[in-house]
Amino acid sequence: MFVSKPATTRRSYLSGIQRIPEAMYDLEVPSIAAVNGAAVGAGCDLSMMCDIRVASEKAQFAESFLRVGLISGDGGAWYLPRVIGLSKAMEMTFTAEFIDAKRALEMGLCSHLVPHDQLMTKAREIAGKIAQHPTHSVRLNKKLMRDSYGIPLKAALELASCMQAIVQSTDDQLEAAKALVEKRKPVFKGS
Repeated sequence: MFVSKPATTRRSYLSGIQRIPEAMYDLEVPSIAAVNGAAVGAGCDLSMMCDIRVASEKAQFAESFLRVGLISGDGGAWYLPRVIGLSKAMEMTFTAEFIDAKRALEMGLCSHLVPHDQLMTKAREIAGKIAQHPTHSVRLNKKLMRDSYGIPLKAALELASCMQAIVQSTDDQLEAAKALVEKRKPVFKGS
């Protein structure tokens, strides 16, 4: 069996698969994973990179890298504890056991559990609810939650005040407030 040099492997990860978790983190729009089967290893990690996870009763999750003597080199060690907490993430990692859909819901691996034939309907329903809101506000809410996670409260509040200043200057925010007062559905234009 061929084993590459450590420096080559490191560069390969940095310029290859590790670009995915960075891209998912930087994605401005909300992302929804619809899990309908085995989300194992990198598949589990990819689903954790999404903002919302919907699972069918056929879904299974496993952080299975130890089964083949590896670590999660694709961002799962960063994302998974943020989704389900450090202790549960460590248990999933150290045992490499498969988690069925019901247990996944209990653990917080997914936020919705639906019958197989309703998976995409539920994912689209959530996406539709998100799409009803002003785009700038949705994007900045996502950024605020992601960026606030690892910083002190005062810094998070400062970030929130800056983002609030931005969204309050948009036409869509004015339309949202006006529609609320006029008791009608707002018409957003993305401006």
